[in-house]
Formats: sequence, C-alpha cells, structure tokens
Amino acid sequence: MNKFSLKPMLVALTLLSPVALVHAAEHSTPVKETGSAEQRREVLQAVEQWKQAVIKKDRAGLERAYHADLSYGHTDGAVLTKQEQIDRTIVPNRDFTDVDLTDIAVRVYGNTAFVTGGFAFHVAEQGSEPRVARLAGLDVWTKGPQGWQLVARQLTRLP
Repeated sequence: MNKFSLKPMLVALTLLSPVALVHAAEHSTPVKETGSAEQRREVLQAVEQWKQAVIKKDRAGLERAYHADLSYGHTDGAVLTKQEQIDRTIVPNRDFTDVDLTDIAVRVYGNTAFVTGGFAFHVAEQGSEPRVARLAGLDVWTKGPQGWQLVARQLTRLP
C-alpha cells in the first residue's frame, strides 16, 4: 500500500469542490490538464474500467477499481467506504444502464490524479421509469501495485 498523507488530498478536495468547478467552468477557461499523455490515458482507462464494472454489476471489477481507503461522497450526504459503495451499486432491482462522462479533465501529480467532470448515471429501477442523474464530480485516483484506483469521489447535483 502506498504511504501518502490524506491532508493534501483533503485540502485539494476542499479547494476543487465540484460546485466550485462547475461555477468556474461557466465563467472561465477549461481546466488545464497536467501529466504526460500516457499518464492521462492510464487514468482514463481506469475510469472506463470502473464505468464498465458499474454497468455490468461486476463486483470483482469494483473491488479492483476502488482503493481500500475509498471515501465516496454522494449527493445525499452519505460518505461510503469501499464495501458500502459496492453494496450500494450492486442491488437486485436497480441497474445502471450507462454512465456518460463529459468535460473530463485529468491532472496527474506523481502517483495521484484528480479527475473532474460531469457524470450522467442512467438508472433503471424495477417499477419506475428510467432516469438520468446528472452530477458534477471530483475524483482522486492513486497509483499503486494494483494500478490506478479510486481513493476519493465527491459528487454534487448541478445548480
């Protein structure tokens, strides 16, 4: 397991909150990506593997995608651990039929990457009309022996 301090990540999460990012995106130029093209490609590949695991209800895929210290912040105020988030994702009567990602920006700093953008979760629940939850998000990914893993996510509803 990588040794890293959560304090810089928490400061970054505070400074780069999704609401602030959406507000900034409406009033400024796009976020400048950092890191090499290869690093950004690796991170985006990890994001795509997470997305496919969500759609396919692939518990093993989510286990690989999420870091053991995952902190997953939802729009309802819940902040979930790795196991809690997997259990919330894989339920019998709800399917995520797609996850659209928009305006994705990747900034890589060593073994840490910040991914910002829009997440549109297409949800089909038994007995209900399909719906789309459009959210802004900030991810923190860390690279360790298992490759890039999501260690923190904060989602927020768009204003």
